[in-house]
Amino acid sequence: MSGSLFTLAMARLVLKMLGGELIPYTKFDGLIANRLMDEGIITIVPRGSKRSFRMIDPEGCRIYISQNYTSGMELEDWIEMKNCPDEVSRSEQVAKAGDSKLRYTRTFKGFLLNCYTPIEATFHGEPCVLSPLQGTSIFMQDYEYFRIPEDVVVVGIENGENFQHIRAQKYLFEGMKVLFVSRYPQSKDLCNWLKIIPNRYIHFGDIDLAGISIFLNEFYVKLGNRAEFFIPADVKKRLKDGNRQLYDNQYLRYRAMLVSDERLRPLVAMIHKYRRGYEQEGYIKE
Repeated sequence: MSGSLFTLAMARLVLKMLGGELIPYTKFDGLIANRLMDEGIITIVPRGSKRSFRMIDPEGCRIYISQNYTSGMELEDWIEMKNCPDEVSRSEQVAKAGDSKLRYTRTFKGFLLNCYTPIEATFHGEPCVLSPLQGTSIFMQDYEYFRIPEDVVVVGIENGENFQHIRAQKYLFEGMKVLFVSRYPQSKDLCNWLKIIPNRYIHFGDIDLAGISIFLNEFYVKLGNRAEFFIPADVKKRLKDGNRQLYDNQYLRYRAMLVSDERLRPLVAMIHKYRRGYEQEGYIKE
């Protein structure tokens, strides 16, 4: 495949989708979008009379883009190279990127935090209170020096829209002291922090095969049973009325998925039974 189809503007749109954003259909429609859909990496989400693209397989997307469009480079590296000033040799950047020992230093190391009730924490050994104003969140960069009380439950939210509206999902976590986190930009920083702390972790993503795969391969494998996939009480009803196209798009890629967490096997069986998935945005109460 020719990388010439993959423009800088398109790369930035893909990066936004990796961060949980929806991209309007008219902005991303084309050959690459069709290929990503055929691979079960993105899907179309209807929003009234309009349609948007949404990421459903971040890990698969990074692998596919690297193999087909960025000559093995990480997407962020490729974007940075394309943004190099004229006086910097791009060929030199490519040569460096081809060195497997090259370590990319990201500008935005870390992840996002949010909560709807104040949480006492420590940062660099000093006490602090997390209490973001509604409509804002906190970007935690030096996460190695950030600690929260052990009775706080960390809830990881995959989709950007859900993270922006945590108060509209408060009913799902009644009786719990919750710190919401979002791994934007998509990275391993969040999981690295979770490995440092002893807190319970709940992964709140789409109730579909791709969402379960993300949890198993990026969190459960590192955290074990301290991590759990969020299964709402009404999951059966939601799946019955769920998205058939979402299931069809993911089936070939995930039909033989190894479900290493036994707690999830009944849910996976239910997804296959109803042949549907359910997007977590449906849990946002207006």
